[in-house]
Amino acid sequence: MIRMPRIPRMPRMIRMIRMPRFPMAPLHIARAQLGRWRAAAGPTKLYCAALLLAAVSGPLLWAADDAPAQPARPQTSAEKKPAAKQPTPQGASTPMPTPADAAPADDLPTTLAEWRKRLTPEQFEITRMKGTERAFTGKYWNTKTPGTYKCICCGEPLFASGEKFDSGCGWPSFSLPIDGVRGKTVTEQPDFTAFMQRTEVNCRKCGAHLGHVFDDGPPPTGLRYCINSASIQLEPVDKPGAQAGGEGKTGSDAAGK
Repeated sequence: MIRMPRIPRMPRMIRMIRMPRFPMAPLHIARAQLGRWRAAAGPTKLYCAALLLAAVSGPLLWAADDAPAQPARPQTSAEKKPAAKQPTPQGASTPMPTPADAAPADDLPTTLAEWRKRLTPEQFEITRMKGTERAFTGKYWNTKTPGTYKCICCGEPLFASGEKFDSGCGWPSFSLPIDGVRGKTVTEQPDFTAFMQRTEVNCRKCGAHLGHVFDDGPPPTGLRYCINSASIQLEPVDKPGAQAGGEGKTGSDAAGK
């Protein structure tokens, strides 16, 4: 007959290991049990090793919890002084500006409450709250009228109709901004919303949210500026004196009210 090793009662052993007042008692008991079960079978040895590990790690964890926290070192005057801005070497690439670097303008609103009064609910939701209109519902998704597309908030020229193309996505698509430079008039910043990584585009002058830019456009740029129709206003070429504002509340006509 094969004699199986005697398994100790787990509740009592667990209570002894968790006793914080006697940190060395669990280690002593585990060593004694390990000596009596030295000739036991493989699974029992593994069980004993686990008990020994728990007994050894318990006092270490208690000591770490009882260690006093180090007080924060006060900053010196030299550390509190902001570092001087280093000049960018000639030929080096400069970071793309963000909406915080938008050019200041005295006649533009400075609070969301002022923007809400100046724009329609749809324009405010998209340009100031970074919303998105539904595909194939915007005013300019299929427009082929020649002209200049300007920011609905401040009237800044953003895109030319010659760079507009049919991407089939349901939003107005452009291959390049009006100045021909990426990240200048139309600024860019990373966007991690909607469980994906995209590149958001904004108006440099007022920081209005326009849409996103993707790297699946036509040559030679390979870019696709996917813009919300509510963020822009078309000024046709046959009306050179037309204002940047259009239907509803816009950046130009609201300023005169």
